[in-house]
Amino acid sequence: MRRDREPVQLANGLLKHAPPLPPLLRGRRRSWLAVLVLLGLGQAALGALSAWALVKLQDAPTGASELLLRALALLLLSALAIGALAVHERVVSEKLGQDYVHQLRLALLGDALTPGHTTSLGVTVARTTNDLSGVRNWISQGIAPLTVAVPLIGGSLTTLAVLHPYLAVAMAAPLVILGACLLVWARTALIKTRQMRRTRGRLASRIADTVTASDGILASGGTKRELRGIRDASGNLVEIAVDRAETVGTIRAGGIVASTLTTLMVAATGTYLGLAPGITMAAMAVAGIASTPVLGIGRIVEYRQTYRSARMVLGPALAGAEQRRARAKARRRISARVEAPDLGDDGSILAHLELPGLTAPGDAVRGRPGDRVRLVSEDPRAPQEFIRRVFELAPGPDSAQPDSLWVNGENLRDVSSKRGRVLAGLATAGSVFEQGTVSRALHYRRPDLDAAYDQEMLDRVGLDVSALPRGARTTLRRGGEPLSRSDRARLALARALYGNPPLLVVDGLEGDLDDSGRRMLERVLAEYSGTVVMVASDDLSRRLGAQVHRLAALEEAGDPVTIGAGTSERSRERDLDDDA
Repeated sequence: MRRDREPVQLANGLLKHAPPLPPLLRGRRRSWLAVLVLLGLGQAALGALSAWALVKLQDAPTGASELLLRALALLLLSALAIGALAVHERVVSEKLGQDYVHQLRLALLGDALTPGHTTSLGVTVARTTNDLSGVRNWISQGIAPLTVAVPLIGGSLTTLAVLHPYLAVAMAAPLVILGACLLVWARTALIKTRQMRRTRGRLASRIADTVTASDGILASGGTKRELRGIRDASGNLVEIAVDRAETVGTIRAGGIVASTLTTLMVAATGTYLGLAPGITMAAMAVAGIASTPVLGIGRIVEYRQTYRSARMVLGPALAGAEQRRARAKARRRISARVEAPDLGDDGSILAHLELPGLTAPGDAVRGRPGDRVRLVSEDPRAPQEFIRRVFELAPGPDSAQPDSLWVNGENLRDVSSKRGRVLAGLATAGSVFEQGTVSRALHYRRPDLDAAYDQEMLDRVGLDVSALPRGARTTLRRGGEPLSRSDRARLALARALYGNPPLLVVDGLEGDLDDSGRRMLERVLAEYSGTVVMVASDDLSRRLGAQVHRLAALEEAGDPVTIGAGTSERSRERDLDDDA
């Protein structure tokens, strides 16, 4: 069995041995490719029929005749049929490209919802739009036309060979020369395309970061400085794009020249051989029909190089995503088999949370109904990492030691996600909400509960939505607008409280709340009947009488290997950020 070779970054910017994308020939896409082959054969057959009609024309007498009318009708119908097949070809080609890109898009977005995902928003957007557009173009306007062109050109050469063997040689000669030239031009186009896409990726990432930090830039008076930097980067992209256009133009011109020469060479050969005018005219018609895909060969090569450049980004990204998903599933699987801990003789321990590397052996975070547990550590990152691992927002360490997470007597890693969100709720500072109404955001965690509880939950956290344009039906955009920061924190708390889960986790919510909101938070946590695990201030913890649980400091882990020996996830992400 062939072993996958390690990707190698070359000096010219190309990535050698890039991981492959998922196979194209899967499911219904196989039938669509078969349809494209049949469309190519159909066009070749119609070309042969047109040639036969033209040959028959030479027997027609001068002036109007029944033979002439029949031949013209056959030529007209053949032309219309070829046009109909071309329309169907375009539709099937688009289905093929869109279906494949749909699969890749879901895989990339699934990676964004996988523990360990670190790719920035700008890079993710670039990959799911710009790079996938390159893949779609190659499939729907590259592979699909080639799938039609091969049987079309092959059938046309066969027809010409029947008329006279030298006619087929005359048509094939420009195609062979064009193919030899493309071997040289295509690599140059790939290098320049790769360079342009990397430059465009860096520019897109910089623009995204600039827009995200716009408030800080304005407050610090850095507008001109940022615009100057973007102007320089944009100017560099313009120079590279213009340089690439020369190579791409040469490739497209080669296709046009070859397409023109196929018909001219056939006509010249027919004249040189002294063939009957009807045969020469028929051969020119066949060559003209076959030259249509040759005319676009330059564009197809351009799409191919754009696709190869995109694959150098998407291949490693999808391979890394697959490994992260496999790692998360493996860790969840071993944690699902962990034995149940001692939850008290009366089963009064509502929460037992033991995470290797953060909690010492035998020192799990435990709580009974009404307990308040505050997480602290010498390492300020540890409490947040603890919470992220409980809710599978972080992948956890590369060790075989399983997590032991039990809530209300159930293993969080052995229950479905639907059951897991019933057992635990999370409210964090800086919460970002998905696009949708306030009402949807409120019971997003528990969509199974009746919306009649919505107002009760809003009142419980003191969130007044009457001032919003459409009340609870107001659509939230850009992470939570038009809600204020304090109101977003209230909404996050209401979502976590919805259904009164046995375990409530609150992470730094005080900082987002105003004075009345902090009083509300204290009241809600004091009255809560389940176990509360929180990251909170000394004052709030003291007033609530919270127990203190000290976590271990995080270990400085090395870069986890994700693609081949010696290639780290962080270094891979740095390269992909430039490519996106």
